[in-house]
Order: sequence, then C-alpha cells, then structure tokens
Amino acid sequence: MKVKELIEKLKLCDPELMVVVRGYEDGVNEAENAAQVKIKLDVNTEWYYGTHEVTDRDEDPFDCEAIYIG
Repeated sequence: MKVKELIEKLKLCDPELMVVVRGYEDGVNEAENAAQVKIKLDVNTEWYYGTHEVTDRDEDPFDCEAIYIG
C-alpha cells in the first residue's frame, strides 16, 4: 500500500477513531507512532518474519523508504 492509498482510505474515516496494530501473539495494540524508515525488500523467507527488514543504521544499504506505524 502506498501513502496516497492510505490517505484515501483514512479520508472516509471518523478522525476520532483509534489506530491499532496487530499484537505480538493475538489481539491489537494502539499505534503509538509513525516514522519514516529505510528498508531492504524481500530479505526474509520464513513465514514467521515479515517479508522486508528495516535497516538498523543510516549507512546500511536499503532498497526504499517507507512509513512504519508502531
């Protein structure tokens, strides 16, 4: 999903709604922040990891930037 697609979806929502993210095992948690991050694409193949990985340091190579909601 691109930011412009998310914005279009959010325009249809009540601005007072809570934003939640998936919990570790189950349930949901309230989102606490949103940040721009650099990521490497398609680096994880195990089902229990997310497909992409956030780079740890500014000097690490990356494929693109994304918004991370945590």
